[in-house]
Amino acid sequence: MLHGKRAVVTGSSQGIGLGVAQAMAAAGAAVVVTSERPLDQLRDVQRLLSDYPLTRYVRADLLADGEPERLIAESWGLLGGVDVLVNNVGTYKEPPLTEITRGHFDFIFRLNVWVAIALTREVVRRAVEQKRGGRILFTTSLNATRSEPLHTLYDASKGAVNALCRQLAVELAPLGFTTAAVAPGLVETPLTDFGLKSDPAGRQAVLDQIPVRRIAAVEDVAHWYVFLASDKASYSTGAVFGVDGGLDAQQMAVRPVTDAERR
Repeated sequence: MLHGKRAVVTGSSQGIGLGVAQAMAAAGAAVVVTSERPLDQLRDVQRLLSDYPLTRYVRADLLADGEPERLIAESWGLLGGVDVLVNNVGTYKEPPLTEITRGHFDFIFRLNVWVAIALTREVVRRAVEQKRGGRILFTTSLNATRSEPLHTLYDASKGAVNALCRQLAVELAPLGFTTAAVAPGLVETPLTDFGLKSDPAGRQAVLDQIPVRRIAAVEDVAHWYVFLASDKASYSTGAVFGVDGGLDAQQMAVRPVTDAERR
């Protein structure tokens, strides 16, 4: 589905980003995988590079000045261009509202929002020079429209990502670019303690609120990016696609669940 496409996936040494890179490579794309960690610490990435010879790794600390620009320049040189940018890198860890500082704000919004803007800007600049278009994808979250405690900055930043996806759809359409965002619910990744596996009671409380009664695996989410990056999805732009097991569709988040339902 992605034969001949060239993609950059940020935050792709683990979790959703790694799953997206694997799915895109399996679909025929040449993919640049990136994180701030050295390659010799990333066994899963090493395996991906071995399995898919068109895949490359570029180490980049995207919070550092000049690194988004360098990542795109290096990726462009390695791949001969970039057709698909997946703005996936992000985090949610923050203190309660009463303890939040400007430093916390700057960290979350720089990583979750500014980095996506900077990378997109660089891809668009280079593509326009070559009279090419492309596809800009975002990892957002159900938290962009539904909130939970201790996520003040994360939820606000993901709301900004949703707005960015819509705004760029309008601004970049004349330049041949389209956008889309994937909004997962809870996914089993290292960032989420693999779906709260260290807290069985907390995990069960989450499961009881998901209509399909399971937490997403990375594979449940990753293949959406493949479709949205493909020519099959070329007429869609500015849309946010929920992949949340029905969480956003449910009016009452907490209700009694019978043993029969659990079975």
